[in-house]
Amino acid sequence: MSTRRFKSEGPVLYNRYQFGYCEWLESTTGQNLKEAYEGGFLPYSADLSDPRHLFYMARSLRVDLGEFKVEKNRRYDHREWQACHLVRKHVPKDQFLAQYGDHAVQKAGLWMEQRFGKPYLSENRLEYILRKPFLRDILTWEDGTGLRAFALIVLEDWGAHYWYIFYANDAGKNDPPGQGYLVDFLNWASGKQLPCAYLGTAYGQKSLYKSRGIQGIEFWDGNEWSSDKGKLMRYQEADEQSQDQPC
Repeated sequence: MSTRRFKSEGPVLYNRYQFGYCEWLESTTGQNLKEAYEGGFLPYSADLSDPRHLFYMARSLRVDLGEFKVEKNRRYDHREWQACHLVRKHVPKDQFLAQYGDHAVQKAGLWMEQRFGKPYLSENRLEYILRKPFLRDILTWEDGTGLRAFALIVLEDWGAHYWYIFYANDAGKNDPPGQGYLVDFLNWASGKQLPCAYLGTAYGQKSLYKSRGIQGIEFWDGNEWSSDKGKLMRYQEADEQSQDQPC
């Protein structure tokens, strides 16, 4: 048996008789992750001491690439990114680490500080993620100055997961707009004729950019994949009432 599902205690709202339990999936081999992703699970990396390959159920977002299309308003925005003339490359993780290694980890920290004020991933956590056996692929974007962005990609025949993206985001240097990388990833995944592209979680207003102007969007509602974007937006608006939001 290569996977097992289990639950753990979650948030409790006793006065409303709501007792939460978190859904987990463990992959014993770290391979063949179709069951995890198609069941709304995403890779967990918050506990660096845990050697298991754990996946947590969440409001996951994906694109049915058979229905994928970039709408006019987003195509217009994407032209600004395309004008930067970045060159995308798909490289094996081991090749990427041999070429960039510690330099990439340091770059990621710098770029996260530019975007968020502080890194949302520590160097240790990023190194922990990079050791995962199911993370085998990296997308890079370069120009004449060198590496401008890289994304961690989980890739199998069921689809591709755009796990984390790190990119230069210094407003004073007129860096390429960050949302362009997601559209370019979707174009890449569609070109590989994959069935689905997974975009992480869809919580709060900050995640709206993932679905804006994109056709083929689906979200995991706890039981099945839903294409009701109006319902998704209502959930995201309600999320703002909570102080704790997933990454």
